[in-house]
Amino acid sequence: MWVHPHTHMKHLLTILALVLSVGVATAQEKKPEGQPPAKKEGKGEKKGSARPEGVDEATWKKFQDAMKAAQSDDAVKAAKAKLAEAKSEDEKKEAGKALREATKAAVLKADASLAEVFAKLEAAGKGKGGKGGEKKKKKE
Repeated sequence: MWVHPHTHMKHLLTILALVLSVGVATAQEKKPEGQPPAKKEGKGEKKGSARPEGVDEATWKKFQDAMKAAQSDDAVKAAKAKLAEAKSEDEKKEAGKALREATKAAVLKADASLAEVFAKLEAAGKGKGGKGGEKKKKKE
């Protein structure tokens, strides 16, 4: 019996599509109420995206909205431009620090009550080997 050569490929693609659709449907299942989202690992994770312990959902939402609004602040725009122009690692490090400070100042100017969120974020970062620690030395 003769079978068109592309028929096997069509079957393979159909099976692959079914397997992928089951995986997508499983991933989209709703998590139980009150359960925090699972933490992602790896390079694709956004820094600062996880709500720190002790910050309620309403305050976190207010903080995220203030962070978005701070992006239109003139000092933040200038700091972003300086970071984009930075060439050396030291310049990038300093410009990044200036951008974080400008963003924090813009958020606190808009809502001083969010200082507590910044404090909790900084405490969480230091506890996880964040910016407060020393860099690992390369083995020679």
